[in-house]
Amino acid sequence: MREVLVIVAKKKTLIRKVMNIVLFVLACLLFVLAMGAPILTIPAIVTAVLWYFQGFQADFEFEYTYYDGELRFARIRSKSRRKSLGIVQMDDVITIAPKGDRSVYKYENDSTMTYKNLSSGEQEARVYELIFKGEKGLIRYEFEPDDEMLDAIMVKYPRSVVR
Repeated sequence: MREVLVIVAKKKTLIRKVMNIVLFVLACLLFVLAMGAPILTIPAIVTAVLWYFQGFQADFEFEYTYYDGELRFARIRSKSRRKSLGIVQMDDVITIAPKGDRSVYKYENDSTMTYKNLSSGEQEARVYELIFKGEKGLIRYEFEPDDEMLDAIMVKYPRSVVR
């Protein structure tokens, strides 16, 4: 067996982009004003630190790994910190299907089901839904596997995947 890895970058929202620009302009303005009024140095430094963390430390990527009947999900923050979001045994999977497919329609409207969105947020992305039996009932993940990952899953579990 071979391991299949997919990494998808989370799309930045418009609010985050605007906030990044506003904090940058405000930090620059406060630094210029601090030359004439030294009391503005501390607010300028605080604003610059907020801009740094909001702009550079808030990038997310999702990682999907499939290896021998096990699908792992992780979130990578700032290309350095990795946090595991879940491990799915393929024996527990009910279906993997494109979002909006008839086979997962009844699960999309179920409010009692646990739901996690692990997709990039891009409009043209091919989003799949994974429905499986967890410890606390049915769980639904939205993620973006590529064709190589779906082919690797279909080798051992062909009935679980709907293309």
